[in-house]
Amino acid sequence: MTIFGRTLGMLRFVVVVGCFAIAGVLTGTASAEPDVGNAITVRFFDCTGPAGTPESFDIEKVQNPSVAAHVVGSTVLFKRTSLFVPSTGENVIWGPKDVGEALITCSAIAPSGRLVIVTGFFTGP
Repeated sequence: MTIFGRTLGMLRFVVVVGCFAIAGVLTGTASAEPDVGNAITVRFFDCTGPAGTPESFDIEKVQNPSVAAHVVGSTVLFKRTSLFVPSTGENVIWGPKDVGEALITCSAIAPSGRLVIVTGFFTGP
């Protein structure tokens, strides 16, 4: 792989991690569906966690730092605590998580096409 190829691959990864970081940092109340034309939707699947954890759900994030990401079809937010990329071994941790929140772990396909494992918790208004 050329230096250009590695640089382009790392740039894609940084963009994906940045999208997840923005989605998790913003914890405002999501009271309306975002403008779908300007949103990134990521499908979370194979989810495990406490009783009542859905097997899958979608997260939607408008590409605007002042608008929070949310679980599609609700006002609930999903706040990430970590992101792991199995193909590269890269691990990003955000925290500390809120005390007492039950963690949920899900798989997702990042916009780059890579499988990622995301851990976090639901929070809401």
